[in-house]
Amino acid sequence: AGSAPDIRKAVETSDCLLAIGVRRVDTTSGSFSDALPTERIDVRVDAVDIGPDNYQSVYLKELLRRVADSVPPRASAYPRPSTAMQAPSVAEVPPGPLTQEAYWNLIQGFIREGDVLIAEDGTSEAGCWGLQLPPRCTFVTQAVWGSIGYTVGSVLGTLLAAPERRHLLFVGDGSFQLTAQEVSTMLRHDLKPIIFLINNGGYTVERAICGKDARFNDIANWAYADLPKVLHPGTTARTFVVKTAFELQAALAAPHDSMIFIEAVMDKYDAPQAVFDAGHGMADVDYGPRGPQHRPG
Repeated sequence: AGSAPDIRKAVETSDCLLAIGVRRVDTTSGSFSDALPTERIDVRVDAVDIGPDNYQSVYLKELLRRVADSVPPRASAYPRPSTAMQAPSVAEVPPGPLTQEAYWNLIQGFIREGDVLIAEDGTSEAGCWGLQLPPRCTFVTQAVWGSIGYTVGSVLGTLLAAPERRHLLFVGDGSFQLTAQEVSTMLRHDLKPIIFLINNGGYTVERAICGKDARFNDIANWAYADLPKVLHPGTTARTFVVKTAFELQAALAAPHDSMIFIEAVMDKYDAPQAVFDAGHGMADVDYGPRGPQHRPG
């Protein structure tokens, strides 16, 4: 339910759908709103299902190599989106408090070819799903497991694996609080990620499922942008607290000669539409038609 309509149609009406390593769980199926063809080919690590038939000891690596070698190359029927993206001009940046829409529009113009994007579960991941990526970008996430806090350690790993590339971490305040200490290791090794942290007072993605105003979805507010100085006194990290689109635009123009840490303060009820679609879909699965997702507001 969270997919673009043309993407969903292409997948669900395919006459030969090859599902490679798919784990059909709530977070990968739009809360089980998918209608995949029953005759699809499900390829797992060591077995394959074709419709009702199961084949054991068919290994994913060998199978994909044979498929790639046997199918002649052809142009995709689906055109790639344009990668000629420009950051909004000053005149186009909306006034007032920073919103999710303005935030992701500015991020879209900031991304460049070859970037590594690490997207945390929740609002950050949903916002990144809507981005059009230039060539040779790498997108790292783990929606299957829902393991919040994963990305802070993950960006440490990608930085060490590919130090010549630019690494952008997109994380929310709730997830960040689980593994924030890994920023200390990045600073210790003079690594230079660009960290985008959304400070919206807790678990917004959970508010869309259950407990819009419940205390269990609130968290303690930290001075997030001050943490680099706490974790590594004397650091040259550039840190920003942004509350408007103009402030975010100025932070994005900062020289990238050290770690950049941008704390973006936004309303706790503001989120990409995919968060509400997926959250309400999950609530339908969990609570049914009498659940909180059907109440006004």
